Amino acid sequence: MISAILGICLLLIVTADVVMSTLGVGANGPLAPRVARGTFCLVRCLPKQNWVHRVCGPLVVVSIGAAWIILMCLSWTLILSGQAGSVVSQSSGAPAGVLEKAIYAGHLLSTLGGGTYESSGALWGVVATLIGVSGMVVLTLSVSFVYSTTQAVSTGRAILALSDVHPPGTAQFSQILLPQLATLVAQIKAIPYALYFSTVREERRLPQKLAQLRAHPEMPAQDRRNLDILLRELPGLEHVPQDQFDDAFAHWAKGYTLRPEEG
Repeated sequence: MISAILGICLLLIVTADVVMSTLGVGANGPLAPRVARGTFCLVRCLPKQNWVHRVCGPLVVVSIGAAWIILMCLSWTLILSGQAGSVVSQSSGAPAGVLEKAIYAGHLLSTLGGGTYESSGALWGVVATLIGVSGMVVLTLSVSFVYSTTQAVSTGRAILALSDVHPPGTAQFSQILLPQLATLVAQIKAIPYALYFSTVREERRLPQKLAQLRAHPEMPAQDRRNLDILLRELPGLEHVPQDQFDDAFAHWAKGYTLRPEEG
């Protein structure tokens, strides 16, 4: 019974994290932000090679999805372990062990059925149905999560290219680029994991390029104030006092930089 209670608690935590991370709430879930930051710190330990920039973002996103699937499988395994005979072998009818229950839960989560095992009664049959439904929901939301993240990355790089066409100091910067940046900031606020994506081209790395734009020597004072209004909406900068924003923004940009010592 204790294992079932632990499984239910873990299931609620994982479900909340999936919903909060995939439906546009931002990096407010209990798990995904920590998994992303931990993976990013590990990637920083890799050799200083160009390929590391290419795999950084995908590794972060994959690690989040893998954590959801593994923890959800663990939570259902704990729930099934609340009763010894909850899962039985289809051929012999013998009760399944913990490993077999994990395999059974994994099969159901992948929507492939229960494999060579089955539930032992009506109640556990309902649990098996819930496992299948939760697996379908997580897989669907994970695909949506990956798509939204890559779309935000693509949009960001397109806007960074546009900033080279309409640099600070031109009329087009305030008329064309700032509205585009407002849209990008809204996307990043909803899908902040796009900030972990890097690229070999330094001028297309989003956090660093935003810092360079803000420090541009030809930026008019009014444009800088307008830009700061947008930048203060970025995750982690919403509540920074105005007199501390310069240092906070520099620290924020370095936090998403693969090689901060080179910045």
